Amino acid sequence: MTVETIEDVLELTRRLHANLADTLQHASHEAQQERLRMLLDYLSLHERELSKVIALTEEDAQPAALHTWCAEYFDKHPFAHEELERIDYARMTVTEVMLSLLSIHEGIINLYRYLSARAEISSTEELLNGVLALEQHEVMRMMRDAVRLEDL
Repeated sequence: MTVETIEDVLELTRRLHANLADTLQHASHEAQQERLRMLLDYLSLHERELSKVIALTEEDAQPAALHTWCAEYFDKHPFAHEELERIDYARMTVTEVMLSLLSIHEGIINLYRYLSARAEISSTEELLNGVLALEQHEVMRMMRDAVRLEDL
């Protein structure tokens, strides 16, 4: 997918969360450990919900914000989300799964932080800051819930 505008970034993010949801759900069916299956199921639902929220955010955004150009980030930081589908979450430990997802989400957070810092239009900055806050909050929530699961 060619990413040139903020609308493309939102679509990329939505697809990333949807692909992660599918990958995690598939891994859940293959996982041998019950605790890992529970975590993968939870994370899959969580990623699917994030995908829906990003889609709603895109629908509600102002056209001026959506059509803002931002290709320079991807020239310097290619984002190959297809590689994420090859991660074998079913064979990982709970800690490895969480570290992998943390890394993926940190990449998304860094993307939105970078774009927000360079936004020239207030509606674009507000949109990017909103998604950035959502991503940051959801990472904290996932980590908190994973720790709770580990305590069971």
